Amino acid sequence: MRELGTFAASEVLTNAYQFTPGRNASLTMRWRFGVLRLTVFDEHPAHSRGAQQACQARRRESLSTLDAMVSACGGIVGLDDAGGPLAGSKMWVAISREAARAYAAL
Repeated sequence: MRELGTFAASEVLTNAYQFTPGRNASLTMRWRFGVLRLTVFDEHPAHSRGAQQACQARRRESLSTLDAMVSACGGIVGLDDAGGPLAGSKMWVAISREAARAYAAL
């Protein structure tokens, strides 16, 4: 769990700082019901509708290695707007014990 969790945390934090330089980002980690959940919020500025979709696509592309690795192990990677009352973006990774075992077997 430690290796996959560390990899996932570094990838989502790197994404936050790459796409939101000079602004705040926060990482929360929660272990509950055998699942490690990592959530990163950043202060990514709002875009017009078309620019928002293009930016989301670039951010998802930069998370593609993490998404492929975590998905192959049975975990989940997500990216969305933070939603009200927060502004910015929200990224999350959910890794179960089984996903960590599958990662260790790779």
